[in-house]
Amino acid sequence: MNRLTEIDERLEAIRAELLALADGDLDETHAARFDELETEYAELETEREPLARRAATIERVRTTAATAARGGRGLEPGGGNRTPGLIVRNDPYDGLDQVRSNAVPAGDLRSRALAAIEQAPAELDDAGRERAAWLLERGDRHGRIARHMLLTGSPAYQRAFEAVLAGVQPWQLDEEEQRALRFADEHRRAINEGTGAAGAFLVPFHLDPTIILSNAGSSNPFRQISRVETITTNEWHGVSSAGVTAQWHTEGTQVAADNSPTFAQPSVHIHAADAYLQASFEATMDTNIASQVGMLLNDAKDNLEADAFAVGTGSGRPFGAVTATAAVGGSVVAGGNTYDVADVYAVKDAVPTRWRSRASWVANESIWSLTRQFATGSGPSHAFWADLGMDRPPTLLGRPVYESSAMDSTWNTTGNNDIVLVGDFSNYLIVDRVGMTVAYEPLVKGANQRPTGEVGWYAFWRVGANVLVPNAFRVLRINLP
Repeated sequence: MNRLTEIDERLEAIRAELLALADGDLDETHAARFDELETEYAELETEREPLARRAATIERVRTTAATAARGGRGLEPGGGNRTPGLIVRNDPYDGLDQVRSNAVPAGDLRSRALAAIEQAPAELDDAGRERAAWLLERGDRHGRIARHMLLTGSPAYQRAFEAVLAGVQPWQLDEEEQRALRFADEHRRAINEGTGAAGAFLVPFHLDPTIILSNAGSSNPFRQISRVETITTNEWHGVSSAGVTAQWHTEGTQVAADNSPTFAQPSVHIHAADAYLQASFEATMDTNIASQVGMLLNDAKDNLEADAFAVGTGSGRPFGAVTATAAVGGSVVAGGNTYDVADVYAVKDAVPTRWRSRASWVANESIWSLTRQFATGSGPSHAFWADLGMDRPPTLLGRPVYESSAMDSTWNTTGNNDIVLVGDFSNYLIVDRVGMTVAYEPLVKGANQRPTGEVGWYAFWRVGANVLVPNAFRVLRINLP
């Protein structure tokens, strides 16, 4: 019997004894035994992790060798042949041990993950399903995101996740839930390169805002209109170009100029962000607040990102679209000390033709209220606003209009006020590092280290953003110093 098997058997025995002790009143002797078992359980789980990872690697190597011996393509990403003995069933979560050990080809992982999306709970709306499927089909060549979805999406893992966030100890879960939790935790440590606090758990993929785009609402439009990518690394790298210039050619003559484009290699670094919330023991007993934790944390995430995606400095947080545009010479349109109708036309006309047809407007609602007052007529033929009868017309000069609550709402004569941004937002990139993690704190303590009678939940995620082509945007600046 190898050590891994010994540990698994001992863990099962400890779990049975702990459950037996938990069913009765604990006297001093039984309480001491309970604490002893709980400590041993935690130590064995820590010892088990590297052994399980090593065993998974050995199994993967054996599978690859067996496939090669049969002339198969093994684990080659996108390989056409399935691993011998692997059967993809209607239940995408069957055989998660193979998914966990990387013994499933990328194509099969994606097929399973697409089935998992179809079977996801009702909390995942149609738009979320479409986004998740697009992510798999367009941005997951190696199956890494599909693997993440499968290891965090099973019904057993969903039950386990909800239970541990409500204060249930992992050893109190049933065998299937423990197994799903262990697989997901090994995956969490792997994607975080072996780091990450113990007791933290990946959010099930159908609730994970790094995979499923939540409806950010009108005050934070950037995820709706910008380019959004999900990665499994620490930085996004791409290639951009201002394009190639064409020319007329006379037969038999040398090409007049070398029109090779100049390529840039933009990169977007991801930054760490977190959120924390607490609830009293009474609230947790009187309400099902644990089931609302995901929604509350997503709201906090959206509020934090609303500011960063608009005016973030890029230092310790994403670069905001306004900040990055204003930092580039030629991208600022000077509006003087007042804001009037001519400024609207000027900033729109300043956007280069290549990006103007796909441009959108973004500004604070207070600025749109002022802009609305520029219109002096009504009806569909009016030159300025369309659909004047609506609360905020959907288009301005034929381009979509959005609100950003983080942008300047007023201006003064002592500084620069960048009040309107217009451009092609497919050139503003938001990058999510896959996997939001949530940890449960069962006993919050005050400054004097005494309990406050509260529990807490701590969420951690990573995100970056930056403008890829600054020339695709223009910002209107009022009150130049």
